[in-house]
Amino acid sequence: MFIKYNLSFLPIIFLLTSTFTHVVASDFSGNSINSIKAIVDEDIITQDEVVKRAAVAIREAQDRYQDKALGDKIEEILKNTLDEIINRKVLIKEARRLFGTDAAMMKEVEKDTDSFVKGAVKNVGSLSKYYEIAEAQGVNPIEKKTELKEDIMIDKIMKEHVNDRVKIQPRLLRRYYNENTDEFRQKKEVKLRQIMIKFSAHGNNKEETLKLAQQAMKRIEKGEDFSALAKQLSDDPSAENGGLWNTEEVNELRKDLRDVVSNLKDNENSKVIESPVGYHIFKVELIKPEKILEFETVQDDIYKKLYREEITRLKKQYINSLKRGVFIKIID
Repeated sequence: MFIKYNLSFLPIIFLLTSTFTHVVASDFSGNSINSIKAIVDEDIITQDEVVKRAAVAIREAQDRYQDKALGDKIEEILKNTLDEIINRKVLIKEARRLFGTDAAMMKEVEKDTDSFVKGAVKNVGSLSKYYEIAEAQGVNPIEKKTELKEDIMIDKIMKEHVNDRVKIQPRLLRRYYNENTDEFRQKKEVKLRQIMIKFSAHGNNKEETLKLAQQAMKRIEKGEDFSALAKQLSDDPSAENGGLWNTEEVNELRKDLRDVVSNLKDNENSKVIESPVGYHIFKVELIKPEKILEFETVQDDIYKKLYREEITRLKKQYINSLKRGVFIKIID
């Protein structure tokens, strides 16, 4: 179910700070921000609630997007956040139904909640400091404790109905490996060294520059150390480091030069190559060859990936089954 949000409050979001949620709640409640966005049985979800819960994601989006792209991303975030709130309310209803009739289970939840709060108080030093921090963040400790209790209840029912039901057969790991070989291809890693003889460093005399590059090439062919020659002869800033380039610099090479470098073997030198700025001689030093990682090396990563995918599938399936017994209406 998709909501076309009223984005009239976007200028507000564009000015987000670390106190975003407090500002929205206190200064803009008189606008349309508290309009009802959804009803879940007897519970209502307001735009204010959606915006508050989406605040962190919106701040992150501000750092990555601009103009229309930012508006589209915020709309997507708000939609996804509303879906998450609806799902949470559905799970809370189910948790209350299950735990409300079991005193032992509720006692365990209360114990876990108190333990978590005590840990938080211990981390900040004192109960008064805990309340001080909560107040500074615009958080009501009592409401937060209730929310924490609900989260613990949800975790427990999700463990029983989702996590404990995940089964990843070993054969699925091998099948995934065989069907996604490229995912486990380790690219060749190399160091690149360069001797550059620039036209500008030699009076823009092309013939003289070529002559110097050819002389350098002859010395390399006679077995002189490439790194030492780069320090002595190269006009490139990398000369003091033996002509060594980092990965970013290699990626910024002209395509014709990158093509030359990519075809060099370990410890192989290029010929003298001309470019608009001068003459180049490259040397590749292999760190790691290209290879397909062995199944035994990556099987744990494959398991984690398939586990996450199965958790997502079962969670969606479980929540959808619960929704069939709940009245849900999304309001445009």
